Amino acid sequence: MHIFSLILIYSLTVLFLFYDVIILSNTFASGDSFNPYAIHHILDKIRLSSSEWPQWQPWIFSGMPTLEAFTYVNLLYLPSFILDLLGTSDLNIQFIHLVVSAIGMFFLIRRLVGNEQIAFVSGLLWMLNPFLITMIVFGHGSQMMTAAYFPITLYFLLRLKDEQSISNMLLFALFLGFQLQRAHVQIAYYACMLLGSFFVYAFFQNKNRKFASFFCVGLIIAFLIAAHIYIPSLDYRAMSIRSGDMGSFAYATNWSMHPKELLTYIMPNYFGFGGSSYSGFMPFTDFPNYVGLFVLLFAFLSLKNLNKETIFFWSVLIISIFLSLGKYFEIFYQFFYNYLPFFNSFRVPSMILILSNFCLYILSAYGVKDVIEIFKNKFKDFKPELIIFTFLIVSLVDIYRIDNRIINPDDDSGQQNQITSINNFESVFKQDETISYLKDNLGLNRIYPAGSLFTDPKFKYHGIESVGGYHPAKFGHYSELLKNSNNLLSIPVLQFLNVKYIISSVEITHSKLILEKETIFQSVNGMKNVYIYHLDLSNPRAWFVRDVIKEDQNLYNYLNASAFNPLKTAVVDNLENSRYSVGKILNIDWDTEKIIIDYEAQEKGILVLSEIYYPERWKAYIDNEEVEVLKANGVLRAVEIEAGANKIIFKYDNSLFKILHTISNLVVLFICIYLLHPKVMGLLKNLR
Repeated sequence: MHIFSLILIYSLTVLFLFYDVIILSNTFASGDSFNPYAIHHILDKIRLSSSEWPQWQPWIFSGMPTLEAFTYVNLLYLPSFILDLLGTSDLNIQFIHLVVSAIGMFFLIRRLVGNEQIAFVSGLLWMLNPFLITMIVFGHGSQMMTAAYFPITLYFLLRLKDEQSISNMLLFALFLGFQLQRAHVQIAYYACMLLGSFFVYAFFQNKNRKFASFFCVGLIIAFLIAAHIYIPSLDYRAMSIRSGDMGSFAYATNWSMHPKELLTYIMPNYFGFGGSSYSGFMPFTDFPNYVGLFVLLFAFLSLKNLNKETIFFWSVLIISIFLSLGKYFEIFYQFFYNYLPFFNSFRVPSMILILSNFCLYILSAYGVKDVIEIFKNKFKDFKPELIIFTFLIVSLVDIYRIDNRIINPDDDSGQQNQITSINNFESVFKQDETISYLKDNLGLNRIYPAGSLFTDPKFKYHGIESVGGYHPAKFGHYSELLKNSNNLLSIPVLQFLNVKYIISSVEITHSKLILEKETIFQSVNGMKNVYIYHLDLSNPRAWFVRDVIKEDQNLYNYLNASAFNPLKTAVVDNLENSRYSVGKILNIDWDTEKIIIDYEAQEKGILVLSEIYYPERWKAYIDNEEVEVLKANGVLRAVEIEAGANKIIFKYDNSLFKILHTISNLVVLFICIYLLHPKVMGLLKNLR
């Protein structure tokens, strides 16, 4: 089939499936859609005004890195950056990836099976598989787009195996690099597991050293394309809750696939379709694990005529299912958790089922081919198109009914319809009475949103700094503070975190809290009556302390004690108990990535800054000389000030990112020039 025909048919299929969104200009408003929308809104403003990639987000958890915590990487993914420049919406970018994934599957199956018609059907069915569709509907576009590269990267690896050319190597590296750039780290990791396994399988067939060399060089180039995202993140990973040291096996194996859940591959409604109807073993789920009954049937038919390729895909399928069981097959999962690099950083073992599903769609193509061969041997006049057409129709009907239920759920499905108008989606973030009051009165302070408001993204959308928020990989030391201070319901902790207002949907009675205003707040979960309480304590952004106590194992007991006064005392790591002179803060010039503090200090003192401790990137300078940043109160920055100095500068060091980003762009540019050069020269010759 001609490539343009494929694009047209696959695109029309996406248009038909998502008609209510594409044609009627609607969008999906799942809970997981609001958080990225809010943070991208405020960070886009900074990027466009400064022409720099924002490196720090002060609006959640008292401050976190952006890129290093994989918060603001969508436009560092080059295809999205280009499409965004062309005015393509985020949802349409995701739909384009569905089409590209289908085309990739077409080329992959055509190469594996050798039948163009089967390849066309496989591309169509893979594009429509419920996993990818669900990720779009429920706000996990990065998962979908990263998974969309599975077929195309494997296709070019196959080409590289058969023909070791620079072009094949560069195409493999380019698409793998883009897959890594899209930066859903867990899905990208599974992609590397798949490709690495295929390389080992292919290499040991014929011991082709040239293939091994080209593969290794391709991997290096691919990682160079994405190095500006991954290398800086290594420092942050060590301090985040995704560090293997800070995490736990129980946390990592949350959302393990119970063996009984495998029944959903046959009966998608066995545990309820999802949402409120779900009654399975996971905390919750949005959709059943279902690839299509006929896809499953034809995949099993491939067992009748096993070859080296089908054995490989069956092996990946089985291993992926075993890994998805997580805590329910602990001895197996533990091996990967303990010995495979970075594997212990992930949670949701069931996510690896995307690999199983991918293999099932490939194996179903082999199954269709085998059935055709059986009928050909029995009936001389048999037309293979009959089997292919039957497989297409029954599978389409089967999968479409699931996809349609995900996109437009029935009243009894347990799912809430996620489709809404763009205006309704954006109206959630309109400035209301609560936001107006905070903007007018907050100053250089933070809020504490209590209860269900703790994770509300509306505050960060409007640039209001909060000690709360949502992020799946927040700082480990901040997470410990949350856990050991009853989610910050501790006055001394609120004080040194620079909290001025507590926002609550229920009344709070406390001697240190003054009810300042009752307002209406338009939350992402609906309209709420809220109470704004003023914390009746002085909460400066920076201050000098007199007493220093060395950090020990009783840290949180000390911080939460009512007798602890953070304005007079600090618990500082790497310093012995001592008393200092108290200086005076004259002025604070604050920006998201640079803070300048003017002060007076007649003698040596300890300055505490209510900003999160992250010495790998936040550097401190006095008189242009770098000074050590100490950890105070478990999470804050502190600096030992010498007498006589009058200015300290805290600056976020983004030099590593800039260097790696430049390298990435140069590598992509080189690849494109190399691949396009012959064609460009050919066009110029024709013009003559």
